[in-house]
Amino acid sequence: MSLLVKNATLPSGKKSDILIEDSLISKMAPSITARTEEKIDASGKIALPGLINTHTHAAMTLFRGIGEDATLHDWLAAVRAVEVKVTPRQIRAGSALATAEMIRSGTTCFNDMYFFMDEVAEAVQESGMRAVLGYSMVDMGDVGKRKSELKICEQFIKDWQGKADGRISASVPPHSLYLCSKELLAASEALSKKYSVPLHIHLSETRKEVFDCLSAHKLRPVPYLDSLGLLSSRTIAAHCVWLTKEEVRLLANRKVSASLCPVSNMKLAGGAIAPLPEIQQLGMNVSLGTDGSASNDSLSMFETMKFLALSVKNARWDATAATAQQMLFAATEGGAAALGINAGALAAGKLADIILLDARAPNLVPAHNIAANLVYSAHAGNVTDSIINGKVVMRERKLLTLDEEKVVERAQKEAERLVA
Repeated sequence: MSLLVKNATLPSGKKSDILIEDSLISKMAPSITARTEEKIDASGKIALPGLINTHTHAAMTLFRGIGEDATLHDWLAAVRAVEVKVTPRQIRAGSALATAEMIRSGTTCFNDMYFFMDEVAEAVQESGMRAVLGYSMVDMGDVGKRKSELKICEQFIKDWQGKADGRISASVPPHSLYLCSKELLAASEALSKKYSVPLHIHLSETRKEVFDCLSAHKLRPVPYLDSLGLLSSRTIAAHCVWLTKEEVRLLANRKVSASLCPVSNMKLAGGAIAPLPEIQQLGMNVSLGTDGSASNDSLSMFETMKFLALSVKNARWDATAATAQQMLFAATEGGAAALGINAGALAAGKLADIILLDARAPNLVPAHNIAANLVYSAHAGNVTDSIINGKVVMRERKLLTLDEEKVVERAQKEAERLVA
């Protein structure tokens, strides 16, 4: 497959052609002449690396609107009451809906943890998206449950690692330190190391999590996980809200990547914002996530970039504490680094995961500062085209890999069955 994108505007303001061969960007230059199977005229469009969402529960799109405007306790009760009834068929429908929403909003890759993950993988394979997927493990101290969870997780790795032309990768996701025994956490790290795949875990999302960990283990969450060997360059820590500076330093020294989820944290009234200035100062890799649709409720990474920047600026009384360039980096290169994939940048040799936005949309004019426009002004509806792994999956807002009408109809029906 060969594709030539002509006359694109880069975030720097410069114009460039982009030549794609197979799954990679092979050349970028002001003008490229080449015979290709397909061409896209990107005149009047901004080219951006595909956005990378490093913390999702994709199938929870079916839970959107459940437990709204409730306390954390009541929200959890509402979600869990539905979650225990969810079927593989519903996981497939919710995941397909999520892929449609993500493609439409400029996300080309996502990092997901949930259950019935074969269904999620099938939805990803059909959609043309790139994803890192893992079976989320919970044992609550039950030895039999622990063995079963590890077996399911490992089998998923064996079945799906590198599938769908390399678009699907696997991960090891123990849910959290409060739902997993120390034995399951340690075994998760061993499994992650065995297959050289990411370890994905919720970390320091709430103040209660911190106090409960101190009470149970006499350690805060980060030192506790470190004592079990869980912190390494393979680790993706979701949320990272209630961290001390010393915990940030330890995470940075262990080369752990943060996945910050500001919209979810604020919607559930977690009471704090991730310490982004310290995270950046101490050299920890930053990526961004939306979390699931039950607690966001959107999968838009444009919203996530804006919310993080504004919340940090406001909380620190410092308009320089978070910049548009930092947000763009976190949503692209930072995400690629966290997941260990060769993407996140428009450069020769990188995976051809590229989105185009309508530069002539009223909310993106004038173009005094394109990076700022992308973070503070852009929205999902500005994305016109999406290329993933060198293939066009959306062109002029039309999904090419999915029947959007059927996806939406099926998701609505399954959501209704779920709450009936």
